[in-house]
This record gives sequence, C-alpha cells and structure tokens, in this order.
Amino acid sequence: MNKPRTKSELKRNQILDAATLQFTQHGYTATSMDHIAKLAGVSKQTVYSHFGNKDELFITAISYKCELLGVGELLPENLGPVEPTLTLFAQGFFAMITSPDSMAVHRTCAAECLAHPHLSRLFFEAGPIFVIDKLTNCLAEYHRRGELDIDDCRQAAIQLLAVLKGEQWTRLEFNIEESLSEQEIKHYLQSSVRLFIRGYQALS
Repeated sequence: MNKPRTKSELKRNQILDAATLQFTQHGYTATSMDHIAKLAGVSKQTVYSHFGNKDELFITAISYKCELLGVGELLPENLGPVEPTLTLFAQGFFAMITSPDSMAVHRTCAAECLAHPHLSRLFFEAGPIFVIDKLTNCLAEYHRRGELDIDDCRQAAIQLLAVLKGEQWTRLEFNIEESLSEQEIKHYLQSSVRLFIRGYQALS
C-alpha cells in the first residue's frame, strides 16, 4: 500500500484508522461521526469533507482495512508451479482471515447484515468477492497452461476457499479459546491444497 503524500491524505488515513477501530469495537449503529472525529484528532467538518456520510465512511474504512490486510497481495502476478503457489496462497489467506483485525471486521459486518444489508453487500464485494475473483483468474491461467483441468474455475475457487477455512476459522468465529497448533494448521493447509490439486489434475 502506498504511503500518503499530502496532509489531506494523512488526515484521510487518520480518519479511516479511527473509523475502523470504532466500527469494529462498537458496531455501526453505536459509532458516531463525533467519536470518529475525536479519535482521529480532526474536526467533524473535516470528516465530512472526506466522506459524505456514515455509510460511505463505513464501507471505505472496511475496504481500507481489507487493503491493509493484504487482500490484493495473496497471489503473485507471475504464477509459478501449481502446488507451491497454491500452498503459499493458502497460508497467506488463512493467516489473513484468522488475524484479529480480520475477525473483527467479519464480526462487525455479520452483526450489521440484518439492519444494514447494503453495507454487508459492499463488504462482501470488497473482501470475499475480490479474493474469489483473484483466485478464479489464477486457476483459469493454470487451466490454460494445461496444468489443471477445471471446467468451472469460479466454482473451484469457492471450493478451495471454503476448505481452507477449516476448523480453526470456525473456532475463532465462535470465540472458542482452544486453538489448533501451528503444525496442525500447516499440515491441514498442505493436505487441503494437495487434495484440491488431485481433484483437478490434468490427465497426461
């Protein structure tokens, strides 16, 4: 992510940092623009000069957090061999979705999905859909090369992402304190990638 170059960009990022913290700690409804302005160290007028309303600030803050979490950097532009590339992707994806910040964003958006479904949809497009699209393009390239044989690359991407979440993500979602060991997680991710590749391996 590029560093801000101007005072305006610095203030904008201060506001986004404050907004993300407030929204993930207190939820959308309980967070006010006054609280965000105070935490960011700017005036309320400055907040509104950057973001027209609370909805716009919410989704921009969530998208900003997704960017900071490295959503766009999970796959390299130049793809290497299938197994090591997908294994690195699996490790990066899993580390991202199980991080405290990511879980906080997920819980916030899930909590607001009934009262503010349009906000949840915008988050869904900024995070999950973005990752699905990136992985779909990756699998399509492997199919084009003849390294994998996939009729529906989008469906295959969704399948792989669902499998990678596994038990540990579910434990975190329900705030279960007992955690799998790093070795167990590593083994699970590697075996999941190998299972996926075997299922879509191109026949010689």
